[in-house]
Amino acid sequence: MILTLLFIVMTLSGLIILMKSDHYEDTYVYGAIIGLSGSICLIISLIIIIFAHTTANMEIQQNKIAYEGLCKRYEIIKSEYEDVSKSDVIADITAWNMEVYNTKYWSENLWTNWFNPKKIADNLYYIPLDTESEVEE
Repeated sequence: MILTLLFIVMTLSGLIILMKSDHYEDTYVYGAIIGLSGSICLIISLIIIIFAHTTANMEIQQNKIAYEGLCKRYEIIKSEYEDVSKSDVIADITAWNMEVYNTKYWSENLWTNWFNPKKIADNLYYIPLDTESEVEE
């Protein structure tokens, strides 16, 4: 959110500088650079925001499928079925939990929350690892 607002301020300040200066002054060049860079960054950020929000439902479904698959794999290793490597499953679950944390963090960060829809973060769940039962084995 703050990044997008910063780009809007850059664009507007560049336009104000352009309108108030002569075409042959140095401030005209600075205004053009500030306005152009602000507007380019604003357009890029708006494209990213639109893309992130239009694909949110798809990403929620993909995350749900991955979550359910990891939960099933974790149930298999807890039942002492030996076809699945326990360390691989634990590594995959740890990677999942780190991704959930990153998504939730960036969706709540004031600098980036418009780029990361809260709708996706609210539909992500951590997979708890029972470390006590694994230590006993």
